[in-house]
Amino acid sequence: MPRRLLDRCQPDSIHEFRLAARRRYDDALTLAFSGRRTASIYLLGYAAEMTLKAAYFYLVGLSEKLPITWSGHLLPAINRGRSLGIIWPNSGAGHNVRAWAELLIQVRASSQVNSYSAAFGREVQRQGQRIEQHWRETLRYHKNHAYEYELTQVRDSVEWYLVHSEDL
Repeated sequence: MPRRLLDRCQPDSIHEFRLAARRRYDDALTLAFSGRRTASIYLLGYAAEMTLKAAYFYLVGLSEKLPITWSGHLLPAINRGRSLGIIWPNSGAGHNVRAWAELLIQVRASSQVNSYSAAFGREVQRQGQRIEQHWRETLRYHKNHAYEYELTQVRDSVEWYLVHSEDL
């Protein structure tokens, strides 16, 4: 008997986040092509979230395949962001794309070796803010039909993150 899907999943890690982000992006494009814009945005948001998380944990020196846990990694990162003055809401805290983008910018700014150029940092933040306007992980609970421009904005922002993922 083949192993069940959930039993085949690897633990969250930088490696898994990067691979899953690309797959969810491809899935989102398929949904968009078939007219399922809200479902497409839903998956695109996760692609952005995973891309930013992978970039952050890579930046702080985690090994590519080290399991990333809530209490050992995600919560301390969120708390670090809050201590840096990032507005990080409690609801859906682990999924806040804008906050993850701002955390990357702040942590890089504290390191002169790894800091972004001012223009690149502004773009990282702009893309996160743009996604935040249209995406939350709770989107799955709603029947709304996304407008084409909403899909375009989110897709363009996620594409920007994926194209620049090596620089994040």
